[in-house]
Amino acid sequence: MEDKEINIVFFGNGTASHAWRINGIAKWLNEETPHACYVTNWTSWNNSLPEGTDIVILELLTSPEMVDKCHELGAKVIYEVDDAFLDTYGKERKNLDHVDENHKQKTIETISKCDAMIVTNQVLKDNFARFVDIPIYVIPNYVDLNWYGEGKINIERTTDEVRIGWFGSRGHLEDLDMIVPAINQVLEKYKNAKFVYCGFGGMSSDRMVTEVGWGEDIFKDIPRDRREFAVGVREDIWPMKHRALDLDIGIAPLVDDYFNTCKTPIKWMEYAALGTPSVCSPTLYEGVVENEVTGFIAHDIGEWVRYLSFLVEDVNLRKSVGAAARETVYNLHNLQNHREEWVDVFKKVLDGTRHS
Repeated sequence: MEDKEINIVFFGNGTASHAWRINGIAKWLNEETPHACYVTNWTSWNNSLPEGTDIVILELLTSPEMVDKCHELGAKVIYEVDDAFLDTYGKERKNLDHVDENHKQKTIETISKCDAMIVTNQVLKDNFARFVDIPIYVIPNYVDLNWYGEGKINIERTTDEVRIGWFGSRGHLEDLDMIVPAINQVLEKYKNAKFVYCGFGGMSSDRMVTEVGWGEDIFKDIPRDRREFAVGVREDIWPMKHRALDLDIGIAPLVDDYFNTCKTPIKWMEYAALGTPSVCSPTLYEGVVENEVTGFIAHDIGEWVRYLSFLVEDVNLRKSVGAAARETVYNLHNLQNHREEWVDVFKKVLDGTRHS
């Protein structure tokens, strides 16, 4: 398979994860290799494929019929997933989409018909291996610095404000609930600190209709003049939006549950790409972040307050930890250094190589 041109079609599920998982790979394949990768949304599926398609990648889709048709058209099919969505959480995670039994079984049928899976970590591989008997390959998330870039933009400050920030989706409700007491304590302790949150968290207003439109305001206990909410944006302009938040400190809270252990440390990578120091939960991040060197690992509310206080008080500490984190991401988590991992998997799938 060494010299064979490989043609890939990727069908995304409509979320932003393709920006992390495939866009950078597709750009590299198309511009610098003999291979080709076309990235599109599942809504463009019309029971046909471009002539010569060798591999189809399905991102978190449920359609056994689609897999059968791709095989009929001569393509191998890879199921790509970065989330343990089948049975890793219950009703206690109220903002996550819960899969009913019929959809779960149809998804398992879809995956079982595929020729292989690609997942983001070993825990996720072990999770899906309980349901299907096909090759499962682990390719972690890496930062595509051609998309995300490096460093901040120069926004001139007119105050001594220290901006502590978070961004994410509605699935992080319980993670944010956990951290509110620590944020409150830090804001009470430092009058120049402000909490900035983007994407999820709720628009602040006394009118009920505001929460209907923007979601539950989970930071009600934080005075409005001490917090700032920003609406999320599309993934193609997200890196610039992140820069515009102008954060001094980032936070990455995760409750300790199985669902979160199946995730990847993207948030720390995003902060690190811009040289922003961060405080993170041990869940997921303890094996990636070197405590007090490339970030801080907080095991309880007391440690969250202590580490955030260190960073609010010491601008030089913010600079040194942020720089170390940026260097680590550049050296260890840079997509440019790991792109061949995808091609290796493509070749194994086309060869029919079984992988344990």
